[in-house]
Amino acid sequence: MDLFIEQIQQTSLVEWLGTATGLAGVYLSIKEKVLAWPFYVLCYGLYAYLSFSAGLYAAMALNACFIPISLYGWRQWSRATSQAGQRAASELRISRLRGAPLACAIAIGLGGTLAIGVLLSRYTEGASPYLDAFATTLSFLAQWMLSRKYIENWLAWIVADLAFVALWGSQGYWVAVAMFLVFTALAVLGYTSWRKEIAARER
Repeated sequence: MDLFIEQIQQTSLVEWLGTATGLAGVYLSIKEKVLAWPFYVLCYGLYAYLSFSAGLYAAMALNACFIPISLYGWRQWSRATSQAGQRAASELRISRLRGAPLACAIAIGLGGTLAIGVLLSRYTEGASPYLDAFATTLSFLAQWMLSRKYIENWLAWIVADLAFVALWGSQGYWVAVAMFLVFTALAVLGYTSWRKEIAARER
């Protein structure tokens, strides 16, 4: 307990800001608020820096890639509301990922984990290269699914967040560990909330 308190006291402002903006982004995503995306942009920029400092190079690259993906999501979700504040005809609606796109996502997840893991283990001294690669690839897919409002994004986030708990914990970033545990709980909440919305629409 004393060690945890000491780690909290030594937590940098960057980590605190990354935590706060990340939590805000997830909460606003559950509520389908477009304001989530600027929070994501800031969060990923901060965590790219933290990942580099921790030697989690795949996570660093992932967070850097998430910035343009978040800008894409921002644009897609912004189309849901017209200038008059009414729902646009092209609104993105919560849906399920099925068929060929689902099979493609699974293939990318497996292939990406293997390819990135091999590269990290051979050419870097990063911590836990294959777990890092798995969390990285799955998070990339989850963020893309979120930008398209596929409900499966929350399931992917649950698994990825638990992998990041192990990664950040092994490096002693306890605030980040706490954040990803909260992310896991929020992802469960997000999945439950979006599933209810789909069920209500299909009645």
